[in-house]
Amino acid sequence: MTRITAFLAVRSKTLTPHEISDLLEIDADRDVIKGSERTPPRPRPKYHGWNISCRFDNYVDLDLAIRELALRLGEKVENLFRLRNHDQLSEICVSVAIAPEHEKIPLFF
Repeated sequence: MTRITAFLAVRSKTLTPHEISDLLEIDADRDVIKGSERTPPRPRPKYHGWNISCRFDNYVDLDLAIRELALRLGEKVENLFRLRNHDQLSEICVSVAIAPEHEKIPLFF
């Protein structure tokens, strides 16, 4: 079975994941606090991270995967513009991960 996951990710040097959730009005599926994945904490990762995803364990058309991600955002997609106006340093990207049936590590596009 091919596993497909569509992601919306936000990375910011200045906004914490909680602040990103407040601006977007949607909670993250996964977030990372800058420096939190190190002991003792160091400035790695360099950015705070926030993302939501839609995962499909059976093959689906990539358009469907992206559409489901957009539907999950719904009208809140307009809040992405608010985020960009609030923090020009934020990076916003949409990606798709495809893991072929016999592979554990997906390809990201």
